[in-house]
Amino acid sequence: MKKILEKYHLFLIAFLLLVSRLFNLKSIPIFTDEAIYAYWSQIALNDPQNRFISMEDGKQPLFIWLAAFFQNFVNDPLVATRLVSVFAGLASVIGIYYLAKELFNKKVAIISALLYLILPFTLIYDRLALYDSLLTSFGIYALLFAVKMVKAPSPIFGILNGIVI
Repeated sequence: MKKILEKYHLFLIAFLLLVSRLFNLKSIPIFTDEAIYAYWSQIALNDPQNRFISMEDGKQPLFIWLAAFFQNFVNDPLVATRLVSVFAGLASVIGIYYLAKELFNKKVAIISALLYLILPFTLIYDRLALYDSLLTSFGIYALLFAVKMVKAPSPIFGILNGIVI
């Protein structure tokens, strides 16, 4: 059993994150920003001329586009929009694991990922349809690629960092 846990610890952490974020996803009441983002994603999905509707409020469109993509598969616009944050949280925990592993070691990486998993701030924000989880995820990967670029200079890490930023 211990050998299985050592081999699949990141998968187990990712599974725990998904369970903790998806359980009672609609238990938190909707508030204004979430309603706006869900509505924008509905508009972006159904009207190709308004795919940049979020730019009218000064918001970048990637979150809205991802929410619109999820609305193709999920009927409830709020759940579809919140799923973007859940999967951004999943990307964040994986990024934290690899960043901590790159900077320290495997044990610190596991502890870091578990701390992200139970941190109340991320536990709430990864369940809300807000830009913050996606922004956190991109920030983590920007730092990861910057560290990799410093340790082993390569154009690939520079390109990946530029894409993420």
